[in-house]
Amino acid sequence: MNTLTDVRRNNQTKRIRIDKSVAFKSFDDVIPLQTIAEINEFIDHLFGDTPQRSQSGATIAYMLRRGQAFRELEQSICANMRAMATKIGWTDLPAEPFHVLRCASNATLAESHCRHYDSHLLTLLIPLQLAPDGVHNGDLVMYCKPRLSVTTLTNVICKVRHGFLHSLPLSWRSWHTLHDLRVGNCKRIPVKPGSVYEFNGFALQHANLDVQHGQRRTLLIHYYDPGHSLGLSAVLRRGRIG
Repeated sequence: MNTLTDVRRNNQTKRIRIDKSVAFKSFDDVIPLQTIAEINEFIDHLFGDTPQRSQSGATIAYMLRRGQAFRELEQSICANMRAMATKIGWTDLPAEPFHVLRCASNATLAESHCRHYDSHLLTLLIPLQLAPDGVHNGDLVMYCKPRLSVTTLTNVICKVRHGFLHSLPLSWRSWHTLHDLRVGNCKRIPVKPGSVYEFNGFALQHANLDVQHGQRRTLLIHYYDPGHSLGLSAVLRRGRIG
């Protein structure tokens, strides 16, 4: 069964179909662990143990695309999304993906338990290094119910509301996440380096748990921003990375 995300653009209703059973997909052992080790050496050289959210992710994505398995998987996933977008009339989506390298630790708690929607229709998550703590390890938390109707105005209002929630103390944000996990509103998504994870963050609300020990490293590749934030998303991205 499909759910529908309605996107109204230029007073026209456009629909993104999301199959509940494949809203979040995993592809196991796509990237050789040797490549993962090389990427982590590259990150060590750039940043050391300093936590970062950096657009150096584009360089890391280039390193991944040298591998045939990842390159072909990325091309297939993107082709499927473009085909779906074309069916609803989106033929002018930005072709260039947006890359973010996120290195989370106990120094980046301000980014933990911050539920949000992505501005892009497609996200690939590539774990590079996991934190050792099995509880406070920064796992992805994915909310089960996709939003059903989106307009530019409601999307901006949602971003402002999320911005307020992000400003709350960590203890409040953490309690909110753990409560939602207990009552089944969301699921914790364990991941492993070498695998690739696909989801539609535009429709599915998500967040990350906090990291208390060590450092968790992930590469996020976002594709196809339909432009429903009146430029607010670009401002927020520059603020987080700049």
